[in-house]
Amino acid sequence: MDTFRQRLKQRDLLIGTLFTLPSPEIAEILSEAGFDWLWVDMEHTLLDMQNVQRILQAVEGKCPCIVRVPSNDEVWIKKVLDIGPAGIIVPHVNSAEEVQKILQFSKYPPEGTRSAGISRAQGYGMKFQAYVNHANKDIIVIPQIEHIDAVDNIES
Repeated sequence: MDTFRQRLKQRDLLIGTLFTLPSPEIAEILSEAGFDWLWVDMEHTLLDMQNVQRILQAVEGKCPCIVRVPSNDEVWIKKVLDIGPAGIIVPHVNSAEEVQKILQFSKYPPEGTRSAGISRAQGYGMKFQAYVNHANKDIIVIPQIEHIDAVDNIES
């Protein structure tokens, strides 16, 4: 089965929706209703790590989730990736240097500086090596351009 990233690269038509509610049940209903992916927003909602983890668990294997982290901070990026989304959206990215830092935070060595926690994404240690082997190439990182400075720096 193709990963979400592979399906994007193939330009498959994928229908997704923004998800802002702390309800794994509604997320599960959306995945059963045929959505191809969910955009789970932590930046502009009351969703916390526990809510998001439960949402990911409810749709596991049915509907990949892209989580918008609350900020472009290393801690948020690593914590969210450790609960196992298909990828992240990182808000307030204004320069190529910030993109490079975000990619460093998101990838394991030697490509990045992401540390290895024994958490949900790695099957609490039982799937550690398998996860680490594919995470760098499969996880989607989407920098979000929201400011005129980012537009001015787009060519870099």
